[in-house]
Amino acid sequence: MNKILQYGLALSCGLVAMDAAAAASPEYRAVWVSRFEWPSANQTSATANIDNIMDTIAKNNFNTVLFQVRGQCDVHYPSPYEPWTADYGWKDPGWDPTAYALKKAHEKGLEFHAYINTHVMTGARSVPPDDVLPKHVQFLHGVDAKGADSWVIHGKDGKPVTKTDGYVWMSPGHPDASAWTRKCIMHFIGKYPVDGIHFDRIRCPGPEFSHDPVSQARFEGEGNPDKLQWSEFMCRQITDDLRRIYGQAAMVRPSVKISAAPFGIMYKDETTQYQGSGTQATHQWFQDGFRWLQDGVVDFMVPQIYWKVGSSHPFEKLLADWLSHSGGERFVVAGSTVSRCASADLIAQEEETRKQHAAGWCVFSFRGMKKHWDAFKEHQFAEKAPIPEMPWKTNPTKGIITGYVKSGDGKPITDTRIVLENDPLKNAAGTAPYNHLSAGDGFFAILNVPVGSEHHLTFTKKGKKTAEKKDIVVKAGNVTQVNVVLSDRADK
Repeated sequence: MNKILQYGLALSCGLVAMDAAAAASPEYRAVWVSRFEWPSANQTSATANIDNIMDTIAKNNFNTVLFQVRGQCDVHYPSPYEPWTADYGWKDPGWDPTAYALKKAHEKGLEFHAYINTHVMTGARSVPPDDVLPKHVQFLHGVDAKGADSWVIHGKDGKPVTKTDGYVWMSPGHPDASAWTRKCIMHFIGKYPVDGIHFDRIRCPGPEFSHDPVSQARFEGEGNPDKLQWSEFMCRQITDDLRRIYGQAAMVRPSVKISAAPFGIMYKDETTQYQGSGTQATHQWFQDGFRWLQDGVVDFMVPQIYWKVGSSHPFEKLLADWLSHSGGERFVVAGSTVSRCASADLIAQEEETRKQHAAGWCVFSFRGMKKHWDAFKEHQFAEKAPIPEMPWKTNPTKGIITGYVKSGDGKPITDTRIVLENDPLKNAAGTAPYNHLSAGDGFFAILNVPVGSEHHLTFTKKGKKTAEKKDIVVKAGNVTQVNVVLSDRADK
């Protein structure tokens, strides 16, 4: 009888717990885990660290981990393109830390988003030997490379910048650099069944960069068909990179969710609640974060709103700006930091995300949450919460067009102007369809294309014959591939 009673009580408690979990509103409860918090040269130590991270996050009723796997063109997984990190002596450790972390996260019921730095080439004090294989990109396209082979940022004086903000940075305006980074990302997406890819350091370190020869020539020529000003041109480079990543990721793994972590202050004008004096990332770092949401080049944004509610940079006003400029079809997950914050400060920020109906909250970072877990579980996350559904993924109404532009000899053509007739996305003046451009590998992606069977593409490139593709069929949730070969003009 006692055993039956105990079983009945356990079952009853289980049902109550299930009801409570079901009653919790869907929201992202995410934690950033940086590359400085978990790796070890010792496999036993590293796996123990990963086990503790995933167990702690899950038992405190968070549901998502943003787990760093790529730092400065070096990685925590086997890659044919990039070397292992210094944590393993730049050598294969004989096991796959990323695969292990992904498996453990899923065992704990967590979404696993691979956290990737995009635009830092190497750290000033962390340089691999030149005999490491795969050879680090800095030895091929770093500060000593010349002309178009140099992928690093340059200053206004036209000279490569050897270090700023602790890193050697890659130029967002160099098509070959961008195509290479995207190739590395696509290899990862094809190899690992991750729930998402999360980008950080997706920026330039200052407004005075990157006047490298390739970016400068593109700014003055075919790479700038709308004749944008410098900051607008550089913003477009990163936005279009994200557009292509999103489109190609949909070809490789349609379910993967793309996100990014820009600075929390985009800009201030008559449309923003924020009117403070902080760094404005759109003008200073070329992060056009509001545009990323509006164009749908990410599924959700995690802006780094690293200030308290009611402060001189008010968390609540900055979050409101992100939500009001999102376009309403992508998610905003507010990002906070534990730095200089008491538990009450963090709880107030998380409460604000619920009050304003954001899609959730993310905190940087795992290590700093040690003194805050109990407060959050007691006051905010007493029950588990499901992940919010993304209707544009689960029930899509639009499609994507991607493809490659090449010459007759099979070589990719960069900066071909590609125009979709009746494209909902408009050019800078808002008077005509958007001028999509082919990347360093010839790839292009057009997102959020209306369903239909009469789409029309025009391909224009100096010295080449104009090409057209008509009656292109686009289906909801599908990627339609349109490849084109451009032949030389007789009078070029």
